[in-house]
Amino acid sequence: MQRRIRSIAAMSAAVLIGPGSTMAILSQSTLPESPRSEAWRLARDLIQESGTREGIPKFVAWPTVREIFPCGDPSRAVVPEASSGNLLDESFHYSPEVAVRMCAPLFPAAGNLPLDRALPAWERKPSAITLRFLDGAHLAAAFWNAVRRPTSLQNGKIVQMATRSGNEVRTRKLRIVIPKDRRTETASCAPPTDPGESAAADAADVSLTEFFWVRLNPGERYNGASCGDFAVLMAFHLVHKVQGRWLWTTFWWDPQSQEFGGDRPRDFDGAGAVPTAWRNYAMDASFESTTTIFNPWRIEERKDNCARCHAEVTVYKSATSDAQISFDSVTAARNHFQ
Repeated sequence: MQRRIRSIAAMSAAVLIGPGSTMAILSQSTLPESPRSEAWRLARDLIQESGTREGIPKFVAWPTVREIFPCGDPSRAVVPEASSGNLLDESFHYSPEVAVRMCAPLFPAAGNLPLDRALPAWERKPSAITLRFLDGAHLAAAFWNAVRRPTSLQNGKIVQMATRSGNEVRTRKLRIVIPKDRRTETASCAPPTDPGESAAADAADVSLTEFFWVRLNPGERYNGASCGDFAVLMAFHLVHKVQGRWLWTTFWWDPQSQEFGGDRPRDFDGAGAVPTAWRNYAMDASFESTTTIFNPWRIEERKDNCARCHAEVTVYKSATSDAQISFDSVTAARNHFQ
């Protein structure tokens, strides 16, 4: 993986644990024996109803950095009601306690500058770090696929599903179809215009209800989808601060995986119209950066460690163009993961 320049992500990653603090933290507690069992337990809480929009889990209703910065802006003091602006933003989402901490002073001796304004000073002297997130902090990112309503109810959307076998990425073709009870139209949405895709011999039909999904409201748009269409959750990251270290967990849709889903709690339910759909997501988890942990949907992370990737890779070129893509999110404790 190519590693390039540092931006807000690497800076933020570095501030999560100050230099020299890691050993002191670890010596005071014992980490859970199984990161996977801990990951399932912690994830269960974050996929419950957010209370801000019906059917939406907590972690996709949290604000992104664009809704937190600039620090000191009175209009940012209250997290806005969940809307497609942050629901479908594939940047990191920050739990409320992390969002507040993002605007805490980075350097107490430097005039109490908040993190966003302290970036230039940090770049000149990155070893002077004092800001830490406390146990219980959470970060999340959700990765979606737009499924538009087809003009023919017999059609659907064909998707190349990325899955894992060990550290190898595999794909299988399936067609996401909308069940009859989800085809209802309202006067507030224009009729569908997408023809959809017909059944294919090499693509198994899978109901939309086998996924977690969001139906777009009037005025909302996502990647070609609009009012009445669906955004389907293909994969997501959940990152938890546990006993002084960050536990990285990453999920992707693969109900057939025993390797990455066989230890899932049998009652693993969450938000949405079909709570049991969350049982169809496989998971990988680790406290370490020496292991291989990645999401098969994230091309830039494949066969690497997503914690190290987000801590070190902040700007990279798209595989299909020269356009640069920048991470803008707090990720993990960079000092710890090195």
